[in-house]
Amino acid sequence: MSLTGTIRPVTLGDVPALSELAKRTWSDAFGSSVPPDEEAAELESTRSEAYFVEAVERQTILVAESNGALLGYVQFGDAGIADVDVGPGDRELQRVYVETELQGRGVGRRLVEAALRHPRLADATRIYLQVWEQNERAIRLYESLGFRTVGTTTFTLGSGQVAEDLLMLLDRGGATRSSGS
Repeated sequence: MSLTGTIRPVTLGDVPALSELAKRTWSDAFGSSVPPDEEAAELESTRSEAYFVEAVERQTILVAESNGALLGYVQFGDAGIADVDVGPGDRELQRVYVETELQGRGVGRRLVEAALRHPRLADATRIYLQVWEQNERAIRLYESLGFRTVGTTTFTLGSGQVAEDLLMLLDRGGATRSSGS
C-alpha cells in the first residue's frame, strides 16, 4: 500500500470501511489478550457501523486514505476519561489505529499531527489520551509529540470487563488536574 495519501474528515459513506478497519486493527492489537466473547462485545459496542454512525455526530474522525483505501484513523473530541478532572478547553485523543502492516511507517504520526492541528484540538489547553502500557511504539510516538505519562486510568470493555491503561497528557499551559493512580 502506498503511503502517499491524504488525511481528511470521515464521511458517512466511509462508515462501512472504517468499521472494518477499526475491527481489524483492534483485533490485531488486542484480540489475543482478551477472551473471544470479550473481543466480540468490544467490536460490536465500539467498532460497529452503528457505533461509527453515532460517533460521526459527536466526535471528530480523520482518516488516512490512499488509492481509495483507508489506512488508519484518529478519533478525538471532548475529554471523558475516568479519573480526570476535566477543565475548560480540555480535549481527548480517543483512538489512533493504523493498518497493522503499515505501523511504524509514519501514518499514525501524520494522523495525530493532523488531529493536533484540527480546530477541535488546536486551541485545547490540555489533551489527554489513554494507551495500553505494552504499546511501546505508540507511547514513543506520543512522547515525541510532547505527551507525558501522568498516571493510569480504568476503562470498560464492551462486555463490562474493566481494564487499565496509562494516562498521558499534552499540557499546553496549565497545571495537571488528573487524579490518575
